[in-house]
Amino acid sequence: MVDTFFHALITQPSDLLLLQIAVLGFVLVAAWVIQRPLGRLMTVLEARYVQISLTVRFIQVVRRILWPLLARILVGLAIIAFQDRELSHILLTWGAIFIGLWLLYNILDGLLKANLPADQAAAWSRKVVLPLLLVVGLLQALGLLDDILAWSLTPRQEIEVTIGSVLIGLGLLAFFIFLSRFVEQYLERIFFPQVNVDRALARALATLLGYSVVAIGAVIVLISMGINLTTLAVVLGGLSVGLGFGLQEIVSNSISGFILMFERSVGPGDVLRIDDTIGVVEQVNIRSVLIRTQDNVELVVPNSKFLSDKVTNMTRSEKKVRIRVSVGVSYNSDPGLVKQALLEATAHPRVLKNPEPTVQFMDFGESSLNFDLLVWTNDAARITPLASDLRFQIWDSLKRHNLEIPFPQRDLHLRSGWPGLEKAVFKEQFNNSS
Repeated sequence: MVDTFFHALITQPSDLLLLQIAVLGFVLVAAWVIQRPLGRLMTVLEARYVQISLTVRFIQVVRRILWPLLARILVGLAIIAFQDRELSHILLTWGAIFIGLWLLYNILDGLLKANLPADQAAAWSRKVVLPLLLVVGLLQALGLLDDILAWSLTPRQEIEVTIGSVLIGLGLLAFFIFLSRFVEQYLERIFFPQVNVDRALARALATLLGYSVVAIGAVIVLISMGINLTTLAVVLGGLSVGLGFGLQEIVSNSISGFILMFERSVGPGDVLRIDDTIGVVEQVNIRSVLIRTQDNVELVVPNSKFLSDKVTNMTRSEKKVRIRVSVGVSYNSDPGLVKQALLEATAHPRVLKNPEPTVQFMDFGESSLNFDLLVWTNDAARITPLASDLRFQIWDSLKRHNLEIPFPQRDLHLRSGWPGLEKAVFKEQFNNSS
């Protein structure tokens, strides 16, 4: 193919060759000029849809590939124009191939920069993507690329899977995965809130539609790769029994995830108490629930735990929760004054005035009068810090009113008539005095 290319290049009239070079130069300049206003439009769209992270990353990639994309479109139109006039366009064809490789490099480099830290993206782009595309360009220049892409990966004739079909399938799969994530974020963050759909139900529907897009994409990918779906179904049927035992826990968590989403017993923003841990639900995924604790630690809990174990949802139907702070005071204290002091300690910005704080006289303890201070708050995720603040304020309030928090006291009585007791006590005192 290389010999054919150079032979055709040499035998072409010089004016036709110069015309193709001029067209390639014009294509590059025109594409650069056109992409400038389009780039500014991309910047405006990025600011408008900033709440959808996938859209922002997609716009960043599109803005990066505008120049090679427009150049590839314009050179394609130029090839069509040369074909209509029955003019040789071999130089334009080769230019289109290498502009296509340039476009592919910018797409991959843009995707890496949009999804990875800058240093990692640069390393992948420089050490992996660029060398691979250079090899592809070299194979194309040597005329070997089409033959390599046509290599069959399957020995059986009824299933024809080639390297080229696998690469196309992988590209389609990546596109459908990206599309599914875009559909999820658009529905959950823009569409469903606008039509006033419950947040947990919106998450469930968006996730279900996203997985549907991936499932449809997987079928399209298998068809594009040349795989017979009937044969694949037979193979998967044979493997399903073994996989069923191996993936039993994963299947259980996945089914539990859909139940949680549609039942809406747990949703994003809910405050949960799991064992002794309090946290806010960040995401309800198919396999697990992501909870951020008060220590800013992400806790990943399998979905099956929410169906089999007891989990306290503190904000399921009502955002307000009540906090109970217990305190004991001396028997010499006036209960009415204690109540007044405890109510004064409720002056806190996160304590609600309605319902108003109350004090309950709980019990006559062994060494103290026991009271409970009950306050309401709508910030369930921070009840532990609030309870701590209230204890500080209770301490100060009790000191202002001269109310004592007693220590436990024990009285020890020695029974009289114990044989030898008086003699032992006298002997001990005599030894100490001497």
